Amino acid sequence: MSGQLTPAPKVVIVYRYVPHYRVRFYELLREKLAAHGVTLEVVYGQPLGEDASKDDAGALSWGCVIHNRAIRVAGRELIWQPCLNHVAGADLVIVEQASRLVVNYVLLIRQAIGRQPTAFWGHGRKFQDTSAIAASEWVKRRISKWPAWWFAYNETSASVVRDLGYPSDRITVVENSIDTKSLAAARDSVVASEVEALRDELGLSGHNVCVYCGGMYAEKRLGFLLEAATLLRESVPDFELVLAGAGTDAHLAAEASATHPWVKYIGTVFGRRKAALFATAKLHLMPGLVGLAVLDSFVMEVPLVTTAVTYHSPEIEYLSDGRNGLIVPEASSPSAFAVATATLLGDDARLESMKTACRADARRYTIENMAERFCGGVLSALSYPRSSDADATMLAPSAAVDGDPASQRETESK
Repeated sequence: MSGQLTPAPKVVIVYRYVPHYRVRFYELLREKLAAHGVTLEVVYGQPLGEDASKDDAGALSWGCVIHNRAIRVAGRELIWQPCLNHVAGADLVIVEQASRLVVNYVLLIRQAIGRQPTAFWGHGRKFQDTSAIAASEWVKRRISKWPAWWFAYNETSASVVRDLGYPSDRITVVENSIDTKSLAAARDSVVASEVEALRDELGLSGHNVCVYCGGMYAEKRLGFLLEAATLLRESVPDFELVLAGAGTDAHLAAEASATHPWVKYIGTVFGRRKAALFATAKLHLMPGLVGLAVLDSFVMEVPLVTTAVTYHSPEIEYLSDGRNGLIVPEASSPSAFAVATATLLGDDARLESMKTACRADARRYTIENMAERFCGGVLSALSYPRSSDADATMLAPSAAVDGDPASQRETESK
């Protein structure tokens, strides 16, 4: 009909739940897409299992809340997200790359028969070898070639996807980030009296305070950290460690705090309290898996010390060893970690140089940059030509997939 308005393109992101650090990203992405006449809808459920123990769930006032269901199949927990009615009429559906999400398979089949295209958003593979399940990784490698578009966390993830044989011109590198602007504002607004009040609250008296701030589960290696901390305390008498976070291994932090007066466990922290906590510290210690926590270090200008474990999340690429943080090569040695940390604590000039580098890199890895990149990828995906032949090719088996090493926690980790 002449004069009939064309409806605005609709994009739906389906995710298991919304971590607090993703809220601002979704708000920015919604604003940026709206400026291009594109409507964004985010459909999300509740954290289940280990995710629930992290105590990091956020909410979107404009989002669509569903109720996820856990399904046990042959000892494997799968998740059903009842979202099909929400994606009806969408021009693009974006889902998390995870083999245990049953709705992903349904959406890819719908794509193959001419329904809306489906895009993957993720790491590319499971970087945590210690918890990888061979069968699920085999499935993930195969289905990761099928989406109509790919939103890769960063260049490390994009490289993994390209190695699967996926076309480079359908990959958007988003440079995964957190709301560094708000964290920086909290940092700048915290006054000395607040920091001193927190030191008094925690009973901190030394000059060599370090923090751990993140999820608490096996890959984070809290046991390793506490062993290294005990050795560190012997060489640095005023060393104190504050542990912040939650998760299945939080009991280790609580037990250490009850046993050692120089170890403090304070649970999860956000906003000004988080900023005040980092203001008490010289270093951020995280000997296990490093993900988005590296950006906390950059923004707060508290260099991160980790080890060369093989299962870091893709964000480890942001850490430049010796420049804006430290990667101890002896990944299995608490003693080496303690020595490296003690040496750095005693080198004010090196610490100051690392802080300067952190400050510079905090300006690059921002959530505003991430939203801009993601928006550009959505617009490209919406305009990318599709054909039935191309869709059929997406679902064709390929030997190129089978060569990828099986090894990423199917959650976003800090």
